[in-house]
Amino acid sequence: MAQDREAWQEFARLQRQYRMEQGLSQERLAEKVAYSESAVGHVERLMRKPTEHYTREIEKALGLDGQLMRLVPPIHGNMMGPRWFREWPKVEALAHTIRIWEPMLVPGLLQTESYARQVFLGEPGAIEEEAQKAIRFRLHRQAVFAQSRPPLYSALIDESVLHRPVGGREVMREQLGKILEVLNPPYITVRIVPLAAGLTIGCLGAFEVATLQEGGPDHAYLESAEEGRVTNRATTAQTLMVRWEALSSMANPVDKSRETIREVMLSYG
Repeated sequence: MAQDREAWQEFARLQRQYRMEQGLSQERLAEKVAYSESAVGHVERLMRKPTEHYTREIEKALGLDGQLMRLVPPIHGNMMGPRWFREWPKVEALAHTIRIWEPMLVPGLLQTESYARQVFLGEPGAIEEEAQKAIRFRLHRQAVFAQSRPPLYSALIDESVLHRPVGGREVMREQLGKILEVLNPPYITVRIVPLAAGLTIGCLGAFEVATLQEGGPDHAYLESAEEGRVTNRATTAQTLMVRWEALSSMANPVDKSRETIREVMLSYG
């Protein structure tokens, strides 16, 4: 798919950028990772796809932490999770702006490992090995915030999410603490839609809308009880943006939302 190619191009661009920032030639980087100079060059010229092993060695040599590894699954079309979801991490990796509404759970890109474990193992019939793979991939996805051009991420979360004790008090205390830690307006913002807002259009379900860095149509991801859907239909994205703006008008400001998250976190002991 085109997005597989775009992820590969982004990997090549970032590898070249990080290499040059450290004043390394392709030959010198190759010496550090025990790969040939041609292998390093072929990745940057889109003649060879990077493997997980290659990427781990490159990240170790360049002092990176997931900025390249997050792109490996979409490059190879090897995405964890249900088939209908697998296109969305490719979109995340190439997004300029991500807007999300979540009425039930902490959004995946903000989840701790412990919280994610409860989510995946809470699925009826969940298999431990498969859940572990899904958890690792979810954590890899979070490296999108560490890339050289991270997306502007704006999440609207229903207040009930903060009070839902997923995994118990300790898990929730850690989870809410992480949200407070990663908040970095205007790059990463989380705003709470208070319970006092009552029945909102957000009760129809969670969704995300992404605008890509290189232009093109907006992409949307919609969740339902049984499955989700990824689409770049303009009418769908526009409808969801109207819905998001309506919810945004009901949400508390960033500072008030931060206070609410901190208060609930402290209530968990």
